[in-house]
Amino acid sequence: MQTLVKIPSDYAIHQYFAEQTDSRLAVLRHAPSHITLIGADGDISRHLLATRYPEAVFVEYDHRADWLQAAASARKISLFAKLIGKKMIQHHQLITQKLPEASTTMLWANLALIHAHEIVPVLENWAQALKTDGLLFFSHFGADTLPEIRELLAQHGITCAAPTLVDMHDLGDMLYHHGFYDPITDTAKLVLTYQKATTFWQDMHALGLWDALQPSDPVAAHMIVDNAWQSGALHQITLETVFAHAIKKLMLPENEQLVQFYSRK
Repeated sequence: MQTLVKIPSDYAIHQYFAEQTDSRLAVLRHAPSHITLIGADGDISRHLLATRYPEAVFVEYDHRADWLQAAASARKISLFAKLIGKKMIQHHQLITQKLPEASTTMLWANLALIHAHEIVPVLENWAQALKTDGLLFFSHFGADTLPEIRELLAQHGITCAAPTLVDMHDLGDMLYHHGFYDPITDTAKLVLTYQKATTFWQDMHALGLWDALQPSDPVAAHMIVDNAWQSGALHQITLETVFAHAIKKLMLPENEQLVQFYSRK
């Protein structure tokens, strides 16, 4: 279990997840030539990946125009970005909106999946965007995220559907059955301690976690949680971190099969 005591910036949690995911790239033998970023995070992910893969071409997608602008602004003041002299194309679109087919060799999504209402359609969209044997790396929140909040709400008769907060093994199965092979998932717990309720709410909305919980009575749930922070009954939350990567399967058109010929020895 790891503890993050302070939240120093708007992207502190995104930075933690991005760095953890980036550390898993050491196993790769070949550098990706085209990288698709799903979710702008203050240019954190792009900077990490561009440092590791300076020859790669990037494209960035996000449903939040202000987050895209913030990432673009961060690049303008980045000395590294100026030195390599590359501009990145950005697209303002929903995570469920179709991506260009077979257009990228790596798809990287840092805490972006949480903004979907369903996981499987997004994974299928990502699969069709990758070239065969392309790489998917992403971070997400697991089924054991926010137990303190859920237990508090349950005491008041409020349930949380949380359809996208799934067990990491279920997530691996989804990957395997929807366009990928060799899925690897791992998980840990991250405990966040807050001094102010306002900072907590900023993170919940920025991360998409409050919307992802889908409480049965959103207005009452917000009031209950807010009162708990104000009274001191709630002072920390637990996130289940999930890191996953997989490889894009060869996808054939319907009614077609792969035929292989082997030479005689």
